[in-house]
Amino acid sequence: MIAVVVTARPSWAKLEPVCRALQARGAAFGIIACGSALLERYGKVIDVIRQQGYPVVAECWTTYEGATRHTSAKETGALLTELSSTLLSLQPTSVLICADRHEVLGVAQAVSYLCLPLVHLQGGECSGSIDDQVRDAVTHLATYHCVSTQLAQYRVYGLTGRWETIYHTGCPSIDMAKEALTSPPVTFEELGGVGPRIDLNHPFMVILQHPVTQESDDAADHLRITLAACRQVRLPQLYFWPGQDAGAETMAKVVREYREAHPAQSFHAVRNLPPLKFLRLLSQATVLVGNSSAGIRECSYLGTPVVNIGSRQQGRERAKNVVDAPHEVAAIREAILAAQAHGRYPSSTLYGTGHAGTHIAAVLHVNGLCV
Repeated sequence: MIAVVVTARPSWAKLEPVCRALQARGAAFGIIACGSALLERYGKVIDVIRQQGYPVVAECWTTYEGATRHTSAKETGALLTELSSTLLSLQPTSVLICADRHEVLGVAQAVSYLCLPLVHLQGGECSGSIDDQVRDAVTHLATYHCVSTQLAQYRVYGLTGRWETIYHTGCPSIDMAKEALTSPPVTFEELGGVGPRIDLNHPFMVILQHPVTQESDDAADHLRITLAACRQVRLPQLYFWPGQDAGAETMAKVVREYREAHPAQSFHAVRNLPPLKFLRLLSQATVLVGNSSAGIRECSYLGTPVVNIGSRQQGRERAKNVVDAPHEVAAIREAILAAQAHGRYPSSTLYGTGHAGTHIAAVLHVNGLCV
């Protein structure tokens, strides 16, 4: 059995196409849900996974209250401890993990010390934060690497020196983005959340801004600046809560204060959407504002204009749909207006063509990791 470890909301959009391809091959796999993937306030991704019919074989509860740098460090250690016991019990043939969140480092260490093959998705990228160090550390611990771009492939080779273990598969979330473009439009009734009704048949913006770990003390001020800029643009605002990173709790307080201070503002806040619906929503949006990798990665394929704010995605490869802005109200406002005036961009295949899940499943098969 291949153990697929899901640690947070964004990871499932990358891992679900791989699970689908494994299922089509008849390969045995099971999902281990960990960290914020189990929590209601971060969208409770485990419910989405179960609703889609995928096998969840274990849960590892390792999230601490507070969302600070201290809790991030403790969560990494807690997951290392809990997952070690879980893996010993399950005895998988290999383990599949994704990306660069802090807790993924705990997963990689547990797997490595148990001498299990570790397959890592999305290595070799740069995003200008501590995530780079985590991602590179996981790369050194991983056995096989399925990367999203050719540049990432070369970078992983520079880190490992083992070309035969590195596969340029593309990013599996692009598989889902491709599917989203032919899916029915998302309706307001599907959103849930709180706030005034937004007509999704007319122009609207999506705001998705995460705290930056090294700048977590400034996370609240960063979001205040973004919301102030967005308020100066005449577009309804659809806000998605940030991921479980240091500074997230202070950002949540800013959102509550913003809603109370501007009750007449067309501002609707949503916890989570299943990945396919979320990407379909991004394809409908006039502009995505914030610092999510979805703006760099999936929106490049969707052609959605993106205003990327601050340092979180610094260094990540990007297509023409992305405009960068500092944490300044005027700069963000002007970038949003320019994106609105430009409209949609041609689809970019920088991060893949929509077949990564099948390619990754084939990599697992070729290397004897599928049973």
